[in-house]
Amino acid sequence: MNIVSEKIKSCYNSLPSSERLVADYVLERKDDLFQYPIKELARLSGTTQAAWTRFAQAIGYNGLKDLKNAYYAEANTSLAQADKGPKISFKDVNEYTSLQSIADNICATSVQAVQTTYRLFDAGTFSDAVTKIVGAKQIQVFGVGTAGVAAYDLYCKLLRIHYNVVFNQDHHMNLMTISQICSDDVAIFFSDNAKNAEIMALFKIAKERGAGTIAITKLGNNPLTTGCDQVLFATSPEIDKKSGITSSRFAQLFLVDTLYTAIANRDYENIKGYLRDSYEVFHESNKD
Repeated sequence: MNIVSEKIKSCYNSLPSSERLVADYVLERKDDLFQYPIKELARLSGTTQAAWTRFAQAIGYNGLKDLKNAYYAEANTSLAQADKGPKISFKDVNEYTSLQSIADNICATSVQAVQTTYRLFDAGTFSDAVTKIVGAKQIQVFGVGTAGVAAYDLYCKLLRIHYNVVFNQDHHMNLMTISQICSDDVAIFFSDNAKNAEIMALFKIAKERGAGTIAITKLGNNPLTTGCDQVLFATSPEIDKKSGITSSRFAQLFLVDTLYTAIANRDYENIKGYLRDSYEVFHESNKD
């Protein structure tokens, strides 16, 4: 599966109905993109030219021409590394027949989540996010549910290098801290679902108070992806909906590790002493 298809599947559930029709058409008949003009594509898909343009923008392209170019560039390629491992089987937790099939599927979805997220990596956006975090007076990190796991991991990593960082799992505490945010601070939002009411309430306050905003979330046109200063996209296969098991956290943790390493690299002269001190403390503690 190529990365364009991954982008479509990643944001499919957040698309309006007309754009879902376009998505369905593209996934089933992508070769038509190279045979027909947009007017004919709109007729064949039962939508409008505007819906096609909005769809292309929702998955990260400037328009239909840009989308066609991306498909053309990947027409004869595949995610070779993913193909070497176990294949993904879309089934729920009660449908597995062996421990081996469970391990195969978890491995395949986790690997694909990291690989496809890597292919969405934008160095320019990442660099801007690093600059914002390094220069922030305070960093407030927010995440609920599974996204909270990655949010907490970033919080711990930034604490290790002595950054002024805040993280809470209680929504009322989050409301208290976000009420004190200012233009010198940055708020980082982890979200599997950009429609999450708690995250969106915090995001709205951060924007109103002029703070820098960074999102780590899925592709799609929504207030979080269009309103944040920088958006780092994490994508993953959708399986095991009933069980609550998701590979999205692997994609988010990949971004956390990359972000933390980039921050430490950028600010190394200021933080190298903290890295040394924390290493020595843990090393001595393990001797006891």
